[in-house]
Amino acid sequence: MSIFYLIHAPFAIDERLDQWRACCDMKKAGKTRFVGLANYRESHIAEIKNAGLPMPDANQIELHPWFQRPELISFLRRKNISIIAYSSLLPLANWRGKPGQNSGKPDDMKLEGMALDSSFKMMAAKYSVTEAQLLLKWGLQKGYAVLPKTVDESRMRENLDLQHFIIDDQDMAAFDVMDRGDGVAWHAGDPSSGL
Repeated sequence: MSIFYLIHAPFAIDERLDQWRACCDMKKAGKTRFVGLANYRESHIAEIKNAGLPMPDANQIELHPWFQRPELISFLRRKNISIIAYSSLLPLANWRGKPGQNSGKPDDMKLEGMALDSSFKMMAAKYSVTEAQLLLKWGLQKGYAVLPKTVDESRMRENLDLQHFIIDDQDMAAFDVMDRGDGVAWHAGDPSSGL
């Protein structure tokens, strides 16, 4: 039995509800404990609700200080759908390569992350943590599950070492105004836009 199964993106327009029914059937048959979605917007979830199907346990979405998605977050919370954040470390300068490399992330964002006086560097220094720890803690304090990706054992340990500090209210408020309103984790843009 798997623990969690999710649909990666709402691309199968004509089959979306059939895909979701299959997930629900897997859960009902005890083949998985939880079923969820990734990259689904409010309209896609409303489609599920309007069909009278069970609501998902979670929605995995690009989520970080530069892409906070307040309307979607509010909607998911109202529907009791857990929020799983991916690309939580996107504001770091080394996320998916260096400036000039084809990472999907605009060079101005990479350069901003490299600046010695970046907000993330300054806050991380204040709490004596790495920038990655700061960004992951932000997500956790917002109530999101976070999915950092690494194969490096020391980074894995670092990513788990988040219990020894709390980001204060003033800094959490500073994060709130960093939202740029656009995701960049996907090269072709938000996978759910226009669907």
